[in-house]
Amino acid sequence: MTITSHNKSIPTSTELRRQAARATGRLRDTAVHVGRLVEDKTPDPILAGAVRTATRVRDAAARAGRLAGDKKFDSARAKAGRAAAMARTNRTALTTVAGVLAAALLARRARRARRER
Repeated sequence: MTITSHNKSIPTSTELRRQAARATGRLRDTAVHVGRLVEDKTPDPILAGAVRTATRVRDAAARAGRLAGDKKFDSARAKAGRAAAMARTNRTALTTVAGVLAAALLARRARRARRER
């Protein structure tokens, strides 16, 4: 159930906890998956930066899970806002990881296509 105020939907604390738990799980799974793909396909210098970024994502997921258990959702919202701002300021690292991942997936697809011929 949501509480409405000024035509905006505000999730209840139970919904926020549930959403945070789902998001935490998705972030954790994504971080593990990206880490494995990057590790398999990239040279050592690029790998080091990607591993650092994946570690940051995993840590952020763990922090989000801890915040979900926090009963003061104002502090959780403030911390989530700061985390979002940090992600926006570190776009280069995130873009690098996304580029490496995309290149790895394209290379894998190309190899499969050559094998099938």
